[in-house]
Amino acid sequence: MLKKLYTICLLVMLTPLLTPSQGRCHPHVFVDASLTFFVDDSGLTGVREYWLFDEIFTQAILSDLGLDANSLPTTLGQEKIRDGAFAYLVNFGYFTLIESEGKRIPVSKTEGFRASLENGRLVYDFLVPLNLPFEHIKNFRMAVFDEEYYSDVVLVKDNISFEIDGMAQVSHTVRPAKDYTYWKFIVPEAVHLSISNSPSTAPAPEAAQFEEIEGPGPIEQLMTLVRSTQKQLTQRLNGFGMQLKGNPFGPALWMFLGLSFLYGIVHAIGPGHGKAVVCSYFLSNPGSLMNGALMGNAITFVHMGSAAVAVGAAYLIFSSGMGGFAAASRALQPASYALLALMGLFLLIKAIRDILKGGMLADPSCGHSHNEPKGGDLKSILSVSFITGLVPCPGAAVILAFAIGLNIFWIGMLALICMAAGMGLTTTLFAWVAVTARSATLKLSGKNRKVFNLLYAGLSICGAGTIALFGSALFFGSL
Repeated sequence: MLKKLYTICLLVMLTPLLTPSQGRCHPHVFVDASLTFFVDDSGLTGVREYWLFDEIFTQAILSDLGLDANSLPTTLGQEKIRDGAFAYLVNFGYFTLIESEGKRIPVSKTEGFRASLENGRLVYDFLVPLNLPFEHIKNFRMAVFDEEYYSDVVLVKDNISFEIDGMAQVSHTVRPAKDYTYWKFIVPEAVHLSISNSPSTAPAPEAAQFEEIEGPGPIEQLMTLVRSTQKQLTQRLNGFGMQLKGNPFGPALWMFLGLSFLYGIVHAIGPGHGKAVVCSYFLSNPGSLMNGALMGNAITFVHMGSAAVAVGAAYLIFSSGMGGFAAASRALQPASYALLALMGLFLLIKAIRDILKGGMLADPSCGHSHNEPKGGDLKSILSVSFITGLVPCPGAAVILAFAIGLNIFWIGMLALICMAAGMGLTTTLFAWVAVTARSATLKLSGKNRKVFNLLYAGLSICGAGTIALFGSALFFGSL
């Protein structure tokens, strides 16, 4: 029995550690990526990337840069979007992974950038020059993904093409790049190439093409469903938003707000540090279901509120647009994460002091069943919630920028409230799981005082320590 209790305790304490180690973003921008490979008699000369963005980001970025369908194709319009939205991607290697002969090829240069609109969606069209001779094209693979998961980039398998000038022969397969899994469960897909410069010799398949592809696990399937659902909701939100531009009080208003609520629910299921914090907090501290609901909603409303303040100030006061929001977010991130680490350290010290003083079971002679107080420390709950949610939500910023571009700012604010309520619901459910898990684990100890004290101490110390370590990791990752 004692062994089972220790096992349950260990699993409960590991729950928050199963969440991603980074906490900066969920996907807020959705991109469909198509690739065209250029081959001639010298080898692989380059790859053309064609990115198709979602409608809401399209409206937000064009509004931010003061562009529209007429001004975008002009020389000035191309300069604005290249310098204001595309050029900074060099810091991330243009989200492009290229490997050959077991070595990564850095992507630090692009050519022929051109932005356009396709059915109301922004397009980035650019060339990545490679100039790889045939003898250096071995175990070649290429993938496009944002490992920080601000952008959800999906490779369009049916839009992989080749332009061959000469007698070379090419074959390809698309396989998951599991060694580049990010956020623990998001696996990018990579194009594997086999190229022969002899017209009479078919390209020899690479060894990777013979490897059996392991199917996605249940969590990977869930993340795929979450990603596709968010993308569909984004498309619907754009449609109703465009209707609201001409008729703000029409029936589309309620659909827009309702979908914003649903988007918040789904959005919060994905990776994020809020859920890790609430789980860690309620595993380390006593609390009720009401406390869990309070913390879950407080975090999300502060998260959305800080985005509204940052975007409002950036647009309406400083006229700096999304650039100003990004600067504010970068400034707040280290401060928020440092405060979270300090709060975790404070809770850890408090838990250790309580245990050294005898904790809630100071009397060793008690023989009754042990139960901890059901109430929570309201001040501590609100403090942790404020610190955790202080970093502005980029998704809220995109929605609000979208609304500003359509001159429906107040509707955008209502949408943020609905999104916050939806995210609060999901985060509350995670908090309730932690509250229930802690309570059930302690109750399993029954009247065994020694086991109860061990479980109580383990949960208190490990939960608080997780918050401190999590905040520290986020802090150093944001520098």
